[in-house]
Amino acid sequence: MNLENIVYYINVFFFIYMFIYAIVFFFTTSFSAINLDDFFIRKKHMSYSMISNKLNYIPISILVPAYNEEITIIETINSLMDLDYPEYEIIVINDGSDDKTLEKVIEHFNLSRISKPFRKLVNSEEITSIYENQSDKKIVLVNKENGGKSDALNAGINISKYPLFVCVDADSMLQKNSLERIVQPFLEDSSTIAVGGNIKVSNQIVIKNGKIKNINPPKKSIVLFQIIEYFRVFLNSRVFFDRLNANLIISGAFGIYRKSAVINVGGYTKGLIGEDMEIVVKMHAFYRKNKLPYKMNYVPDAICWTQVPENLKVLKNQRVRWHIGMGESLRRHKYMFLNTHYGLVGMLSFPYFLFFEFISPVLEVLGVSTIIISFFIGIINFRFFIFYLLFYIGFNVVISIISVLLEKYLFKKTIPMKFMFKLFVFCMLESFGYRQICSFYRIIALFKLKNKKWGEMERVEQKS
Repeated sequence: MNLENIVYYINVFFFIYMFIYAIVFFFTTSFSAINLDDFFIRKKHMSYSMISNKLNYIPISILVPAYNEEITIIETINSLMDLDYPEYEIIVINDGSDDKTLEKVIEHFNLSRISKPFRKLVNSEEITSIYENQSDKKIVLVNKENGGKSDALNAGINISKYPLFVCVDADSMLQKNSLERIVQPFLEDSSTIAVGGNIKVSNQIVIKNGKIKNINPPKKSIVLFQIIEYFRVFLNSRVFFDRLNANLIISGAFGIYRKSAVINVGGYTKGLIGEDMEIVVKMHAFYRKNKLPYKMNYVPDAICWTQVPENLKVLKNQRVRWHIGMGESLRRHKYMFLNTHYGLVGMLSFPYFLFFEFISPVLEVLGVSTIIISFFIGIINFRFFIFYLLFYIGFNVVISIISVLLEKYLFKKTIPMKFMFKLFVFCMLESFGYRQICSFYRIIALFKLKNKKWGEMERVEQKS
């Protein structure tokens, strides 16, 4: 087989792959749009009185793992202090920070060291000290040896006193009604074991006293591109797989879990950097294997605001870390792939994440590169070359625009019209560099699957 034939078959394969991906995406998007519309129609008639009247609710522990988060940790805790929920505790786990995270929290919230007995339900590094405010016991500060985010969450589970726990990143902020929204599936169905919230980009928001006051279009292009990405992920595939009880990821930035269910699977797996996907896949495997009834949900109006990278160096660290985490979980649970014993998780979700998430950057970069090379060495003509590129670019633009429109339709007060126009422009620009850069970063991750380092994530203070 000569070079021309090899290039030809690569081009055909890539075109077929993109065509199948387009069909899958438009099906999942249509499905998600219909279900989201139905969700928000029902929400208008939904009563949250069972929570707000303080008679029927489930108390919640909020776990905030923190490592070198001195810049954002106080604002994050402030935002959690005034949530619309009858009973909850905030457990901040200082995971061996070498900055002033511990000292700042102790000083700002006037905490004192206490002796607090607890049961070690899941394994974690040694807890060296625990702090509380003697007059207001809502905040608990746990100081421990460094063990990574998974280990910090396990320590928080051991300290927590309530049956449900929420995971919130130290650079994230919950909207005032987020807890009452995200807990709803637990109140409606006792078999619910985990629920994910909707993550939005906070770099462009103005915050005062822990509350969101204004939303401004971000000045940095890299932030705008990520806003569009978050719309795509949290309003499309998450909704589709939620309806099938087959989601493989609940974002580490905001998710709620039944504590007993997490303890059943041994807690978070230490040493992995994709703890959010790993814990969800572990629970799917455990409950399917033992034929236990369970549900995992996604609540689109339970909003969490989180910071995203503002430069390429930090973006690279984040995307490499995310892709390594996905690879770890897919490898550790490969027995689920196309295994009928695991239902739609094994037959649909696992193949989707493998072919359209994990290896997609390789296929995308290889396909686009081959098309360009084919044109310059004369294997394909100019007309076919343009058709190919228009199909590739047009597909990505349509995906992004649909996601932005869906966001605007469902969350009418979230995006001003001037901001919408700017997002449309960046939907068209996304395929000219940014998308390829992200694919390249994800390819790098394939060669670093044994790397357990998190990398740096620069924080910035929220505007107030």
